[in-house]
Amino acid sequence: MYEVSPWALCWDDENYYLIAFDENEQKIKHYRVDKMKNITMTDDLRNGRNHFEHFDMAEYMKRSFGMFGGDSELVKLRVKNELVGVIIDRFGKDVTLFPDDEEHFLVHVKVNVSNQFFAWVFGLGTGIEILGPEKVREQMAVYIEKVGKMYQ
Repeated sequence: MYEVSPWALCWDDENYYLIAFDENEQKIKHYRVDKMKNITMTDDLRNGRNHFEHFDMAEYMKRSFGMFGGDSELVKLRVKNELVGVIIDRFGKDVTLFPDDEEHFLVHVKVNVSNQFFAWVFGLGTGIEILGPEKVREQMAVYIEKVGKMYQ
């Protein structure tokens, strides 16, 4: 059972999501609408207005992979030049790309770190590498190790 303050609806990958504020955790969360049941409205005041005053739905959607939650982090990626279109499609035209060498560029993007994000990176194979922060690199290594063990 969840009690949240609703603020918006969005559509992603064939599903509607309720964007809401969780007062207990003091953060914005999202929930698939088609999986909700026993919804009730209370007389409580809606919370979280200050979190939504400058809320950018497009930005929120870009950093949420498959609408999976996770801690928001500024991640540094090293990417092969041939994948520039993939990066722009995922994060938009406003990302700044920094040349690294003849074959790679660097980009800093805000993402919600989750297994879904790691799966996206993994799916691009040797074309992309998480350079930082170090704790995100370590989480990626753990993710790869867990998946690898399933196939040994």
